[in-house]
Amino acid sequence: MMGGKINVQSQFGKGSIFIVQITQKISKLISQEEIELIDIDKKIEDVSNYKNKKILIVDDNKLNIKVATKALQELDVKIEEAASGEECLNKVKEGNKYDLILMDIMMPNMSGEIALQKLKELKEFDTPVIALTADALSGAKEKYLKEGFIDYIAKPFSKNEIKEKLDILFKKAKENRWKDVPIHIIK
Repeated sequence: MMGGKINVQSQFGKGSIFIVQITQKISKLISQEEIELIDIDKKIEDVSNYKNKKILIVDDNKLNIKVATKALQELDVKIEEAASGEECLNKVKEGNKYDLILMDIMMPNMSGEIALQKLKELKEFDTPVIALTADALSGAKEKYLKEGFIDYIAKPFSKNEIKEKLDILFKKAKENRWKDVPIHIIK
């Protein structure tokens, strides 16, 4: 219907390759400078150096921790894990310092919301916490921002999405303005 082509190459027992070609007319030629301003992939490749950043991933599901860790590996951050809200709280009480906490919401015994409330009761606690949740219903982001999270990432998330949010967060932290977050990414 769009004047394109779909090709399929399949090899039994090995898999298939689908190639879709759709012609697209360029309605307006823009300069290279304008392309750099809107090329989000290029922006993502120019990620800051996070070598000294320490991130705590809190999730009761080991697979979710593995996925988040994989997404953060390219950034060369130091990653710690906590399997529950209680474990997260204990790590912070023991004096562990983090540049960011990615907090699952739905965990047994202590939800992410309760864990955040308890963290905020600690005198020295001032670490930004992002809700990392499968709750992607309309209004969920506003709900978590109202509860005190600095932002919200819906699962499943892309590597690019988390990189963009970290770029914004750590840029604001460098300027001592991370509390100005929530982080809004316009695509």
